[in-house]
Amino acid sequence: MPSSPRENMILKWETLSLIERFGNVLYPLDVVDLLRQLPKLGYIVAERVLRGAILEPGQPLAIKGDVELRINQDNKTLGVVGRDVESVQEAFQNLRQLWMEQLDTSPNICTDYVEIDGSGWAKGQRNPIEVFGKWRGGLTKIEALGKVLGCDVTTFGLHLCVPNTDPNSPNWFDIRITPSVVSGAARYLVRAIWREQEVESVMRRFKNLDDTVRDLILEIEKT
Repeated sequence: MPSSPRENMILKWETLSLIERFGNVLYPLDVVDLLRQLPKLGYIVAERVLRGAILEPGQPLAIKGDVELRINQDNKTLGVVGRDVESVQEAFQNLRQLWMEQLDTSPNICTDYVEIDGSGWAKGQRNPIEVFGKWRGGLTKIEALGKVLGCDVTTFGLHLCVPNTDPNSPNWFDIRITPSVVSGAARYLVRAIWREQEVESVMRRFKNLDDTVRDLILEIEKT
């Protein structure tokens, strides 16, 4: 059976994260205890980290393959960063199970939201610059903006978000698909942010993230 256009599309994530933000006043986990438990999940934790060494910004606290642990006590966040949906989802779920079952957490621990944040690129069936170049015809607002500038204009990509909602809301998404500046005739750049208060809901979104991005590009490329 021949492959579908969705299956043929190339989608590569350069960074992909699942981060949980807690709604407590103080950080609700014992970080040292957490780091000591991480080897049970296969993480490598530097000895100097366990001794309380302060790392430079951007240095991971623990690593398991391509997955890095991220902790920010000031922002009250905990999560993982990787490069593919399956490994990041598994790491996040295992991490969450670990602190829920193995740590003596605050009895009032609560989740403010869980956030997906992915940056990558995709290659569809058509030239991205030509695809968006055809959007200018018949769009009244684009034509009006072109008159302000005194020339023909079009959109350089797609930017979707929740309508009539403050971006600081715990329930928010921001999806951008644009032609690559370097390889605009072949590749789309993809940035996807999605956060929700309901953990199970955002996990379902994350599981289907690849298919969602591919389906958006397939819709964009329709003539």
